[in-house]
Amino acid sequence: MKTLILNFSNNIVNEDSFIPNKKGLTMSCIEICENKLKEVECEYEYICINKKNINKCYACGPRGWGKCLNDHICIQKDDFNNIYKQMEEYDSYILATPVYFHEMSESAKTFLDRLKRCDSFNDNSKIKGKKIIYIACAGGSGNGTENTLKAFDTLNHFLETNIVGRIPVTKLNFNEQKKQIEDSIIEFTK
Repeated sequence: MKTLILNFSNNIVNEDSFIPNKKGLTMSCIEICENKLKEVECEYEYICINKKNINKCYACGPRGWGKCLNDHICIQKDDFNNIYKQMEEYDSYILATPVYFHEMSESAKTFLDRLKRCDSFNDNSKIKGKKIIYIACAGGSGNGTENTLKAFDTLNHFLETNIVGRIPVTKLNFNEQKKQIEDSIIEFTK
């Protein structure tokens, strides 16, 4: 069993922010994931999308569809195609994003928009049917977690993945949500 963790946070915290363990809320959740994956002896890899060169979708070609529709690759020469191809090697995914302005982070939107375009109409998709956990981390009121999870639901609709965890995390419920994150990871191994 191999899991790919995609982090859409910049991992930088300022000292005035709420920080449960000096890592930020999203990184704190990822640390829980990593610890539980190690505990259940599940192989995993971690990629911070913010540290990759991934441009926004150009909506190129006729009616906004380029090679992504039929060839299931993007014409851009950045890090997206390599990560997309790498996703095929994994049995499950964990996607964790901070919530900014009541929605997922900019890097999450950018990466996931391109992922939807390349994989949604791919009859030979190696992503469809795989297990996935979505984590939306809001440092403020938490009101944006539901919008973010709805955006993940849309992604799931097009990718046809198997949702194992759909987890809203806020600074107020962080301690309670640790168990939900861990329980979701245990579901991966069943």
